[in-house]
Amino acid sequence: MNPTITMTAAAFVLACPSFSHAAPPTEAEIKEKTAAAMTYYRAQGRDFSLDDPGFHAVLDAQLMGVDPGECDMETIGAMQMLWAYSPNAKPLWMARIEEAGAGPEWLDASLMLASMGENDKALAIATPHGFGEVPDDRLGEVIQAMGSLSEEQLIPMQGELVLLVDRMPDGDASMFMTGWPSYPELLGKAMVEADRRRVIHARLVEAMKRGMAKSEELAKTAPEPLVEGHQRAASRMEGTLAFLSGPAGRGELIGYPAPKVDFLWNSEGADWKDFGALEGKVVVLDFWATWCGPCVGSFPQVRELVEYYDGYDVVVLGLTSEQGSVIFRDDRGKVDAEDFAGECAMMADYAKAMDVTWPVAFTKQDVFNTDFGIKGIPHVAIIAPDGKVAYNNLHPADPLADKVEKINGLLEKAGLKHPPSVKEKAATEKSAT
Repeated sequence: MNPTITMTAAAFVLACPSFSHAAPPTEAEIKEKTAAAMTYYRAQGRDFSLDDPGFHAVLDAQLMGVDPGECDMETIGAMQMLWAYSPNAKPLWMARIEEAGAGPEWLDASLMLASMGENDKALAIATPHGFGEVPDDRLGEVIQAMGSLSEEQLIPMQGELVLLVDRMPDGDASMFMTGWPSYPELLGKAMVEADRRRVIHARLVEAMKRGMAKSEELAKTAPEPLVEGHQRAASRMEGTLAFLSGPAGRGELIGYPAPKVDFLWNSEGADWKDFGALEGKVVVLDFWATWCGPCVGSFPQVRELVEYYDGYDVVVLGLTSEQGSVIFRDDRGKVDAEDFAGECAMMADYAKAMDVTWPVAFTKQDVFNTDFGIKGIPHVAIIAPDGKVAYNNLHPADPLADKVEKINGLLEKAGLKHPPSVKEKAATEKSAT
């Protein structure tokens, strides 16, 4: 272990308060513990890594004396930043969540497991209860969490998912904003037939329009302190309706031709106007921006994927839109662009400095492309050689084996050569030694 890191972490651990009691920590204590971890995080600057053993030591110090078995799901959620990033603590807290899933907190437990990518465990907890035991005001949360399930997991639920339309909120803007906008997309992923999806989509749109109208009316008549809140709700509903008018919002993205995206500039200097120039190849789209820490943090995994498919009909393409500045990860920091041409020139410099080995393009459409249903970045979509979207809402840091399995499947279906799977490649390299 780096002695400097060890000394820095030790200083933070000694300075941080510890609470040696079996009772769960109070809200104030949780805030204090989290603040201690954040202080260490900020002190590391751009060199911070979630794998930093000093950071783990600080987290473990804050968790000392806290018994997961005494914590309910609300407390577990409030402390997630502390235990989820500690290799020592995470298994204990995950076991506690599964334990909570066997009792009355099953819904909170299954939703948390789903948010952490533990879909099989989440389903194991939720399936015996079914949608019938989910309160109406929490159905949106469930729909949102189910977006990470695979087609194979969703298809058996087709009938139950369709019936949820009768429990759709009507006129309540706050209930609409979590999960329900992704309902048509979820039905598409579950392979519900197209005509049924369109009917449900139309009902959802009409209900949301009523909700927006209600918020607009309340903004006119509500007491002054509440006006701004109703205006924000109406504005959010308007944005959601715009999303629902696009392919992802209609549930017509996966298995359909890729939405039109116009290229304004690319780092290759290639004559690419849109995705048509890349048809016949698997195209991995990585939506990102220089200001996005998780985007930049996933560069090593993107580079690894590019190397894996060197020489094959696969293009990894970083997509962003004009941001007005470039945030370099060196002494230059944030540099404002005089104009779009200047931003393009800086992006070329950025790509070289950051060892970006894949092409980057600026698009006319915003990086938060509503046609792809992008609500946050990084966001990965994969286009098949026939120009249709095969996968969406992936993360560039997903395991290499999972990405290779998806891409190889698309190459094989198109009759194109592909490399061995990650498992096969590892076995070959092991036998060679």
